[in-house]
Amino acid sequence: MWKRMVLSMLLACLPWSFCHGESPVPEDMGNLEKAGAALEEQEEKVPWFEIHGDYRWLYGNGRFRGKSLSLKSGAWKRQDEKVTMETRRFRLFPVLRLTPHLLLKTALEDNRIDQGPGNSHHLFLSRAYLQYENESLKIEAGRLNYYLMDGDLLDKKMDGFRIRYGHDDEGPGRSVFFYGRTAEDRSKARKVLVLENKRTLGKWLIHSAYADFRAIHGHKESIPVLSPSGKSGERFDRQQVGVVKGAYSPNEDWTFSVDYVLSHGYHEKDHFSETKPGYVAAAMYGEADPKRAGSYEVWVRYYHLPSAALLAPTMDADTTFFRRMGFSGWGARLDFVPVKGLVWALEGFSLKNRSSGIVTGDFHEYVLGTSVTAYF
Repeated sequence: MWKRMVLSMLLACLPWSFCHGESPVPEDMGNLEKAGAALEEQEEKVPWFEIHGDYRWLYGNGRFRGKSLSLKSGAWKRQDEKVTMETRRFRLFPVLRLTPHLLLKTALEDNRIDQGPGNSHHLFLSRAYLQYENESLKIEAGRLNYYLMDGDLLDKKMDGFRIRYGHDDEGPGRSVFFYGRTAEDRSKARKVLVLENKRTLGKWLIHSAYADFRAIHGHKESIPVLSPSGKSGERFDRQQVGVVKGAYSPNEDWTFSVDYVLSHGYHEKDHFSETKPGYVAAAMYGEADPKRAGSYEVWVRYYHLPSAALLAPTMDADTTFFRRMGFSGWGARLDFVPVKGLVWALEGFSLKNRSSGIVTGDFHEYVLGTSVTAYF
């Protein structure tokens, strides 16, 4: 039987500023003494404790089909599976200001699965990290979420520390260093190293990154009766991914981007190694701002990625379904704000395997889902 596919239609995590905007700069800047006093008074008013959150209802359907070769009969068999997912998620984001530059950021999360595979998780601490920030430096340590390249490659909770230095629009740009491990069971956990650099040049943006994911414990053979299992196998002991994103925004509404990816994956016991390129092309319009009723955002993406490039993408589809065959296909999403603080989303994907395996081929995945999220 096919492995159960888990659909997760996730809205992108909102920045802290969505619910707590930055304090305005004093208007009276003609007198430096008055301005300085106003700024000092403003800093004193910065709250030592803040909290905001969101509540999301999600419903999605997925259809998965493909062919597999029977090792006994030698015949190809067609298999189909439909999955329905309905979930409710409640999150709180308490922020404690320890000093003017030092924050303790946490997240409490409660996930309930009303329909579909998986287990419900009652209220638990999903994130907790210290953040120090000044004009050009930001240091974070603890359990945090790592969101890379619009989530095309990576959007996952990590345990470790991250250092960011510089600004996107100045000098060599903003550089990032992260070292740690994925926040999951030790049997599945991976050591992680990420290096980034991001620079904006007028209407252009250049973002480059290197990610190295290494399994703490090597994986067993994917298909013991079939050795080596090749592209029909699963997982990697190590994944190394280099990516360069080029984005162009001709105006405030439109953005066009291409991510060029070169990845290497290795699985020792499966005797499998792969080094292949890939890309993600995207067109985006608008911005769905939860504070502005009537705002909306639409994006369309085309994916052509090898399996070694799939670290933990935001994609609201199951990329593990394609095993080590990679995938290509389309994705589209609409976010709309009918009233302030409420976002409705509709998202769909149509994907197929990029190459065939020894005993697997002709895989297709279709996902359509919707969600409503209230922010407070």
